[in-house]
Amino acid sequence: MSRHRQQGFMLLEVVFAAGIVAFALVALIESLTQCIAAARTIQSYSIAQTLLANKSYEFQVEQPLDYADLNGRFEDYPGYEWERLFEGTDTEGLWRQIITVTWQSRGKPVSESIVEYRYLPDKQR
Repeated sequence: MSRHRQQGFMLLEVVFAAGIVAFALVALIESLTQCIAAARTIQSYSIAQTLLANKSYEFQVEQPLDYADLNGRFEDYPGYEWERLFEGTDTEGLWRQIITVTWQSRGKPVSESIVEYRYLPDKQR
């Protein structure tokens, strides 16, 4: 019996080792999949933050007299849409500007918004 053991591994030992390796590979692949999903989510939020900042700049500097509620799509970023709404406040001439960027993540709509206050004395309620 000892001579047989020195010549190689028993079938049971090989099956057990293969099971351990298979389990480790499945766990590794699952962890990698979760890391990739998290990276995509972070990338989407990062893009949304950049697009929000660009829209905020556009409405405050490039189109300061544009008071309309608007929406549209980003041509350079397919799947991303934006919307700008104005809400009145208790202070005359002060408006709450809400800019929202929306996109799809895992088949569900996700959005990120920025709220700014603008003094627009000519805008009608």
